[in-house]
Amino acid sequence: MKFIIIITSLIAVGLGAPDYEGPRSSSISSSEEVAILKDERDHGDDGRYTVNVETENGIVLADSGSPQGPEGAVVAAGSFSYTAPDVHQLI
Repeated sequence: MKFIIIITSLIAVGLGAPDYEGPRSSSISSSEEVAILKDERDHGDDGRYTVNVETENGIVLADSGSPQGPEGAVVAAGSFSYTAPDVHQLI
């Protein structure tokens, strides 16, 4: 009996969950291709790395990291910027 109640509850929760439809608006449709203007990646033998990417629609990504400490955990830092659909640049 408990099994039936649990299964029924799970089905009710699943049916009541909202459907994800993705972003409502976008300045670029998913079928439009955007040129990559810059794609520089450097991976050192010691675990250090840098990544710099720019696209023709104004997306800019910069990231770098290196292993730190006795365990070699990677400490990373970076930034990105893009133009939102309302034409405001976000940094």
